[in-house]
Amino acid sequence: MANDIIYKVNNLLNCGSIIHLLERTIWHNAIFYETAYSLYGFTGFEGRTIMPILQQRLIKNARPATQVMIDTYLAALGFVKTSRTGHFTNGTYEVWDLFPRNVLVDSEGDLYVVDAEIRKL
Repeated sequence: MANDIIYKVNNLLNCGSIIHLLERTIWHNAIFYETAYSLYGFTGFEGRTIMPILQQRLIKNARPATQVMIDTYLAALGFVKTSRTGHFTNGTYEVWDLFPRNVLVDSEGDLYVVDAEIRKL
């Protein structure tokens, strides 16, 4: 973290490829534009791995949102809750891992999804 920016290094273990990570980043930015990611650069180990570095604006004076807040927020965005907690769909996208550790609320009550799993249906 530096200058109100959070840098996230992705080892690609959960997404499989840089292409898939970039697709997920585009989807995140389309749904949760207030916490948009941008590609900052790459790091890794010479001759062995490459890891993209994403950056995201720091949400100041925030705390974890409650699950009720998250459910209400996603409903306002047009998502329907599935049978699993923290898991939603809107017919175009499926998003999950939306738990208090990944959704913040600021002092004004605005919610910010800082990390989510997303797939296009």
